[in-house]
Amino acid sequence: MKKIYVLLVVAFASSNVMAQIDVLGGTFSGGIESTSQWYQDDEDIGFEQPNDPFRSNNYINLDYNHGKFSAGIQYEAYLPTALLGYSDKFNDNKIASYYVNYKGEQLDITAGNFYEQFGSGMILRSWEDRQIGINNSIRGVRVAYTPNDFTTIKGLVGKPRVGFETTKGMIGGIDIETNILRLFNKDNFSNSITAGFSYVGQHEEYTGGVDNFPVNVSNYSARLGYSGNSGIYTNIEYVHKGENAWYTSGMPSERYYDGNALLFNLGYSTKGFGINTTFRRMENMGMFAQRSLSEIAENPFNEGNINFLPALTRQHDYLLTNIYVYQAQPNFNPNFKEVGEIGGQVDIYYNFPKGTLLGGKYGTKLGVNGSYWNGLNAEFDESGFNYETEFFDFGRKFFHDVNFEVTKRWTEKFSSIITYMHQYYDKAIVEGGNYSHIIANVVVGDFLYKFNQNNSVRFELQHLQTKRDKKNWGAALVEYNLNQRWNFYLGDSYNYGNDDKDARHHYFMVGGSYAKESTRVAVNYGRQRGGLICVGGVCRYVPENTGFTLSLVKTF
Repeated sequence: MKKIYVLLVVAFASSNVMAQIDVLGGTFSGGIESTSQWYQDDEDIGFEQPNDPFRSNNYINLDYNHGKFSAGIQYEAYLPTALLGYSDKFNDNKIASYYVNYKGEQLDITAGNFYEQFGSGMILRSWEDRQIGINNSIRGVRVAYTPNDFTTIKGLVGKPRVGFETTKGMIGGIDIETNILRLFNKDNFSNSITAGFSYVGQHEEYTGGVDNFPVNVSNYSARLGYSGNSGIYTNIEYVHKGENAWYTSGMPSERYYDGNALLFNLGYSTKGFGINTTFRRMENMGMFAQRSLSEIAENPFNEGNINFLPALTRQHDYLLTNIYVYQAQPNFNPNFKEVGEIGGQVDIYYNFPKGTLLGGKYGTKLGVNGSYWNGLNAEFDESGFNYETEFFDFGRKFFHDVNFEVTKRWTEKFSSIITYMHQYYDKAIVEGGNYSHIIANVVVGDFLYKFNQNNSVRFELQHLQTKRDKKNWGAALVEYNLNQRWNFYLGDSYNYGNDDKDARHHYFMVGGSYAKESTRVAVNYGRQRGGLICVGGVCRYVPENTGFTLSLVKTF
């Protein structure tokens, strides 16, 4: 613990110094992020204090910029170990990533660790999200060339990060995107038709005894998009994944499986109204830079993944709307006789104008969202490892979510958000196990009263009803903003409907935060409900626990 405190104090002090000093004509910038937890015994929920009850995740990044050149490092310390729910590969304290970059008018070159995305990310995306423990930055070389203001050509080669190391396999890729209309009419800025093509190759050595084992895998994608001043926009992308082995019990499959994905978006937006529709089909689309990581059951932290396949559902913000959260199901799973997913999402918003019957004095905002996801209707042979499927054939239902949100300002000081959600959730598919589907209804009332510009209080009242799983829940939260710096909250989720009366637990929490300029400190105490925590449609599992949490964020 002393190491953590010394590390943060030194870094915090040095950040204030470096933020004020120009070095050799360049400038420093960076940030510090630290989250520490002290776990405690909690017999009610069956949580035993681990042998190392104090755990801490710490990140310090430092960037230097001088004209067209920049460089940076990220130091990470997981001391004495990482927080619960994170991969055990985060087990050290040292420089985890570094880079050097040159960015001119047309040429952008990076050596070291970098992040990149081709198209929607279905064929390639590297990114960092510390809350869910993902950092698959690529360590290698990236080059981007922009011959004009409507064309970009990118190429890269390297190995994705896994913990403090990199994958055994290497990836290389090229991406080309251009605005076709500008290509023929360079003065056309009002409308855009973009076309793109991507290639991602994978290479990993193989030392086993299988002849002609695929050490090289080629993946391709093509996309086309339109947007204009009419308010209509659309895009379509198709990905073909090359053949590769699927791992089970540490052994590669005898058959090699390819995959594919289709994504289509169509939307319209104008003042006060918008609608967006999305369709996606994925078959065996898990892509990993190390073959052994394709064994999904043994890779719960999405380590070594190359592409980005989030759940295309509404991302909810409340305690009870996040109990049954959907994860995309893109992978071949012989245990459930599933090979992917197919479905879509519709998102609509409408603003009732001020002065109308439903708009009232201040106007009213309505949001409607619906998503529906099924498995592919695959036919398997007796072995369970060979299958056939039609492209648009819907199979087992996985999930649906229909929700409405009404945002209304009633007076100068009082406003509310009312949310209703109806869900169908196949727990066996999303979380594993033999449990059948769950149908849940959730109602949320979110009320805000402003005493003045900086002083306010917010109340939440929530209820979840279901006849299965742990049955009914109730939740409440009150948050008080003293001013722009101080914030306090108190909340509780209560599983009052559980058939097991001894399992009717309160998941309470109390905490607050202080923010000044670029520094924020937060502390809380409470119980963490076990389950999936998701950010942007990508999830990690967190076990139930109880304890104190202290977090610090500082940028400079």
